[in-house]
Amino acid sequence: MSAVEPLLSVRHLVTGFAPYGHSTSERHGVDDVSFDVGTGRVLAMVGPCGSGKSLTALSILRLLPPEAHLLGGQVLFEGRDLVTLPESELRRTRGRGIALISQEPATALSPVHTVGWQLGTALVANGRARRRLFGFDSWKVRALASELLTRVELPEPERILDCYPHQLSAGMRRRVLIALALSGRPRLLIADEPTTGLDATIQAQILDLIGRISREEGMGVLLITHDLSAVAELASDVVVMYAGHVVETAPVQGLFECPQHPYTRLLLESSQKLAAPTRSAPAPRLGIRPCEASSSAACRFAEVCPERTAAPERFPRCTLEQPTLEPKAARHRSRCFYPTLDSSKAHE
Repeated sequence: MSAVEPLLSVRHLVTGFAPYGHSTSERHGVDDVSFDVGTGRVLAMVGPCGSGKSLTALSILRLLPPEAHLLGGQVLFEGRDLVTLPESELRRTRGRGIALISQEPATALSPVHTVGWQLGTALVANGRARRRLFGFDSWKVRALASELLTRVELPEPERILDCYPHQLSAGMRRRVLIALALSGRPRLLIADEPTTGLDATIQAQILDLIGRISREEGMGVLLITHDLSAVAELASDVVVMYAGHVVETAPVQGLFECPQHPYTRLLLESSQKLAAPTRSAPAPRLGIRPCEASSSAACRFAEVCPERTAAPERFPRCTLEQPTLEPKAARHRSRCFYPTLDSSKAHE
């Protein structure tokens, strides 16, 4: 990131699960995760399912399920550590300081309330409107809610305010979620798989919308996604996660042109959006089960690393010790003992 103090700075974050209340059998879902998000910048977080991306987002806001809890680290937002912040102050930060777009509109939106009611509730909760004794200040709340729907480019906002979520398409529901997130005028937006389940055209529209709002508002964005084409187009920096670890972090151009971790290279090779595979070349085998990764003092990727599998004698350290996230070039770090770096392609 730049020399300017970041909007969000996550340092050595650790989140663990204790099944059935037994702390002795604790497993780390997020382990030693660090990254920065700058004002007006988009940081993309990619990785396989189960790698800890969504858990990282929930850890930042301390919205964890009962069996999960923070074990260590710092989450500095505008200089304040959210890990130690009292719950009353943290509630004021959620929505107004940091907003979350969750993966599933079907569970994030109430099926028994209209869009207008849900936007009105969010506006009142975020201090932008007042609730009267027998309901909302209807005229003001409706005007603000309509303005939010217009900002997310929904047609006929007055009609949509009176609709229930099931009366809207998937793309429209996703825009309503973005409107809800913007209701508190946040400085940081966490978008967790905001295009899941949408067709390619709607995906592009949603991502363009998030990028435009970020530029216009100077809002930082943490974008969790599997879409590498979206990363290449929208993000300024990338964090790659695997089995709870950050395995690589770099500016987007440096990561795409000169990936350092073997998982990152597999991820890029497997993306047909970046390069169409030839008929003679088989698709790379990812064969990865992050949730079952070993917690011993060894590289968590060692058992499925194609380079080590082909010649294990060339990579003796992988099964003996766990690599740390080391600098390989300016602003480019990788958790691998044997990276491949072409210095001519390294980006500042």
